[in-house]
Amino acid sequence: MSRLFFGTPEGIKEGQKFPDRKALIAAGLHRSTMHGIDGNGNEGVAAIVLSGGYEDDIDWGDEIIYTGHGGNDPQTGQQIADQSWQDHGNKGLVVSKLRNFPVRVIRGYKHNSQFSPDSGYKYGGLYNVVDHWEEIGKSGFTICRFKLIKADKILDKESDEVKEGVVVLVEPLGKDSKWFSIGVEPPESLQAQRLSSDSTFAKKLIGKKPGEVIDFGNGFKVLEIKRYMSD
Repeated sequence: MSRLFFGTPEGIKEGQKFPDRKALIAAGLHRSTMHGIDGNGNEGVAAIVLSGGYEDDIDWGDEIIYTGHGGNDPQTGQQIADQSWQDHGNKGLVVSKLRNFPVRVIRGYKHNSQFSPDSGYKYGGLYNVVDHWEEIGKSGFTICRFKLIKADKILDKESDEVKEGVVVLVEPLGKDSKWFSIGVEPPESLQAQRLSSDSTFAKKLIGKKPGEVIDFGNGFKVLEIKRYMSD
């Protein structure tokens, strides 16, 4: 197998489509026809394929919550055993986080996301692993989780603010928090309410940073801002 290459191969463009895994290999995007993670625990991970193999994956476009390798039924996508941090792919993603290596993200037609192609595979660009943790997944087994952010969308948290095209989690004072999208159709997985960018509430939110409270009704606190790539 060829040596790991980090970054986008020469001549390949973000959004470019490929008919199958062999075409991905020929383009230098991914080196395996079977595995989703292209890398190892020593060098890191150069690429991942999102192909609907794991039920806990979440895809917001510019931000991805990725389930590591292992313990799933390839036929159903359900977890049937715990995952391990000793798995070479999971260790590799941790290495990429620690060394700030870019990871190529490729979406397959079986991946349940509005950003996936109808057929074949689509190159989604470069992402960085910014966090990792473990949790109990939908099927009751321990899974390794990774948060990836589009490389050109990573912002300093202190400068991150609400603007048109993002989704924002706000907490009405004394009530449960809720997601809102500003001027774009929200990702289905968030069940967010869309706000027109011209609405009074949206205008109050725009420019605010996490932790700030807006003067609207009884008050709303901005809890989190997610980078979101709309169609």
